[in-house]
Amino acid sequence: MNPQRLDIAYRIDLGARWHTGIGRSSVVADRIQRRDGCQVPVIPGAHLKGVLRHHCERLVGALGLEVVSPHSARGSEDLELVRNFRPLSHSELLVDRLFGTRYQGECLFVSNAVARGDPRSAETAIVARTAIDRVTGTAKENHLFTTEIVEGGSQLFGTVRGRHPGGVLTQEDEGFPYEYSLLVAALLSLDVLGADKSTGLGRCEVCILAASLRWNGEEVSVEDALSSFQETEWKELLEMLREDQLG
Repeated sequence: MNPQRLDIAYRIDLGARWHTGIGRSSVVADRIQRRDGCQVPVIPGAHLKGVLRHHCERLVGALGLEVVSPHSARGSEDLELVRNFRPLSHSELLVDRLFGTRYQGECLFVSNAVARGDPRSAETAIVARTAIDRVTGTAKENHLFTTEIVEGGSQLFGTVRGRHPGGVLTQEDEGFPYEYSLLVAALLSLDVLGADKSTGLGRCEVCILAASLRWNGEEVSVEDALSSFQETEWKELLEMLREDQLG
């Protein structure tokens, strides 16, 4: 079976203020905004990839398929990690087939989302907040902190690349892989990014750019890419994965 390649370019329309921090403070604010080498605010690819995986897991879980966290925990969850430490072509986990594992390496690569054109289109401001005591529901004393946020109205652009060895992805009659269809559905379902989502930050909408969804070098429409996800008999797919694993 031939290797599989997927390339997607997309735009994020951020309708609300947003913040993606770097875990450090400065003289400007207690929590400063992450920037690229040109000092333009960005949403890191690592954050986007984590959110994408979370959405993929939610979609797969809602369809009744198995989901196992890639992070070590305790007890039965660690046993599931050990049980699924195997070649991707023998994995029952749709999300692992898409993202890759420690056994076989990463298969999905997500770039930083950055603004184009005038850097001033991503203006920042400093906002102050107090920490809330969850027990009493009141403000904690001596817990005032400041955050650098990016004003709403930003448009950021990013890419996702899938690079999979032959025989890893699930297809019917050499059609668009189910795992790639799942990825497109998860990408378009993103509606909030960054920190402080509970306070209204980070509301967004994702749009795949025209003629920028390409599978093995050929252009694919968003509708055709999603059709595999919408039409798949997921219970049959699960049985197919299990048969492949047993084989």
